[in-house]
Amino acid sequence: MKLLLAVAVSALLARGVLAQPPVVLPVTLHVVQRAGTPVVDGAFIAERFARANDIFAQYGVQFEVREQRPLDERHAALETRADRNALGSYFARGTLHVFCVASLRDVDEPDRMRRGVHWHSTTRAGAHYVIVSSIAGVDVLAHELGHYLGNPEHSEVAGNLMSYEHTEVLPFLDEAQQVRLRRRLKTYLATKELVAVRR
Repeated sequence: MKLLLAVAVSALLARGVLAQPPVVLPVTLHVVQRAGTPVVDGAFIAERFARANDIFAQYGVQFEVREQRPLDERHAALETRADRNALGSYFARGTLHVFCVASLRDVDEPDRMRRGVHWHSTTRAGAHYVIVSSIAGVDVLAHELGHYLGNPEHSEVAGNLMSYEHTEVLPFLDEAQQVRLRRRLKTYLATKELVAVRR
């Protein structure tokens, strides 16, 4: 995955899409194992990170999985707020944490299953992370990373990354969303909540 990212970034720089090398954010990926088998496979993970990198390349940000950790089966089905909060025990500063689980129930509408969420723990101060369900479509990770990077509100504009309405074009952020992204990223880096990958 690191090689693919390096090749993609080099191609973007060569084409002048990026004026300067992007900020590469480290990701610690936690994947639930059931009977020794991950709930999502390598292709699922690679496709969603590749899509996120395609989208965020426009804004000078990339994501690189630096470590992948198995996650106990007790975290497979997240049904309650307590289940989501329990993942806070794995949180550490310096890296962006992404959790891949089998299922994710909506805690406000229990009859509904979610595909992903950016969750702020209410039991561990400062802990927040992205959770992705095994039913997540290819853009879900990028959407939740958009929340993580300073855009908590959804958009009503079709094709916007923070909208639920997709189009044929690559999802985008509007100018105000880009400003919020840059501001949040600057804060993360200044406080060492995230430590960018050095090339």
